[in-house]
Amino acid sequence: MKLAKFIASISLALTIVSGAAALAQQPSGMQFAAPNAEACDRLAASPYDKARPTGVQGVPFEQLDAPAAIEACRVALSARRDDAQLAFQLGRALQKDGGAEALTEAARLYRLAADRGHVTAQYNLALVFYENGRGGIPKNDEEAARLYRLAANQGLPLAQSRLGFFYETGRGGLPNDDHEAARLYQLAAGEGVAAAQTNLGRFYEAGRGGLPRDDQEAERLYKLAADQGEPYAQGNLARFYETGRGGLAKDAQEAARLYRLTADQGIGAGQANLGRLYEFGRGGLSKDDHQAARLYKLATDQGVASAQGSLGRFYENGLGGLPQDQHEAARLYRLAADQGERNAQGNLGRLYEVGRGGLSKDDQEAARLYRLAADQGLAYAQARLGFFYEFGRGGLLKGDEEAARLYRLAADQGFAFAQTRLGFFYETGRGGLQKNIEEAARLFGLAADRGDEAAKNALQRLRR
Repeated sequence: MKLAKFIASISLALTIVSGAAALAQQPSGMQFAAPNAEACDRLAASPYDKARPTGVQGVPFEQLDAPAAIEACRVALSARRDDAQLAFQLGRALQKDGGAEALTEAARLYRLAADRGHVTAQYNLALVFYENGRGGIPKNDEEAARLYRLAANQGLPLAQSRLGFFYETGRGGLPNDDHEAARLYQLAAGEGVAAAQTNLGRFYEAGRGGLPRDDQEAERLYKLAADQGEPYAQGNLARFYETGRGGLAKDAQEAARLYRLTADQGIGAGQANLGRLYEFGRGGLSKDDHQAARLYKLATDQGVASAQGSLGRFYENGLGGLPQDQHEAARLYRLAADQGERNAQGNLGRLYEVGRGGLSKDDQEAARLYRLAADQGLAYAQARLGFFYEFGRGGLLKGDEEAARLYRLAADQGFAFAQTRLGFFYETGRGGLQKNIEEAARLFGLAADRGDEAAKNALQRLRR
């Protein structure tokens, strides 16, 4: 996720939801009768398929008894081989079976039903088979998009949601079109599709697709989806509780609860954020570096940049039961830095500056990494880049004014080293600043309160 900042964002910070929701089905608008079909309907009909016979409740996919449903539906379909509804239901049972031969047959049956206009078969054929290349069908996003469009145009909310994601990401030969994605997400979200509610929430959070930036609307949508168990919505709602956004009061314990829900579903961003709360003992959790390391590892294995950077810190310092290993730390920092994670860029820059972790000392590479992180507001990187400008290091021309600018940015975030350096500039009138002993003393005092020895010495000197 490159989107995540501070909240692993997390984050994302803003997390994209795939929309591969549970295979709920909506009406095809057709009803087919078949001799001896009652058992097939009872065992394999979907509770979301309004084309199922009247009075049939339907069976949720996770509760479907595949062997019994397959047997019953084969008998029914043998009498009506072209019945799209029965073909769809047998395909659903075979999909639940999950074996290679069963999936191949399921794909054939879904295609038969889809070609006869069965809307939910069109959706399942696209999602399960063409998107993922299963059942002997080669992966084909273009065909998936075509099928989603067919089902979406007939009003299937799940297909509208998935087609919206294809427009958002430019998949299946479709153009990147946030406005069309927003329109489709709105249609599906209004029908209660959790993935669409989550994605529409992201659009309101970021002000995309022609929608206004609106944290309260984003929060409302995340809550609707989170209440349905949608893990990305749970993670996004957790961010809002942690930072007090969208009209919510800050609530670290609720954030921790939601992060745990999403982490337990295997979502990397949730694992990374829950690990962070364990590392610092927040959200009602006891500080536990071992638990944090475990969660960071899980998220790192999924490529979450913030987790890679945090796990790098743990290896660099030998935390969480991990051996101290600066080479592994450098490797992890690089993985995260290459994804734009600012803390990892700053830490990798530091290793290049001092020549650690198996890296040759390289001020130019350090300066490059510090600039990347500084541009994202990382105080440490702003301070180090300021220092490089002050002394003309890393291939940079010596420049006190740029150094003063960067020191101020970092000092305003409470970074002691930058407060001390900026204090020296005020004391001597450098970097385009007017000499101001009172301001210098104020900055030295702030840095001294944070334990900076150079600031303590400077403050004592000024008080003589």
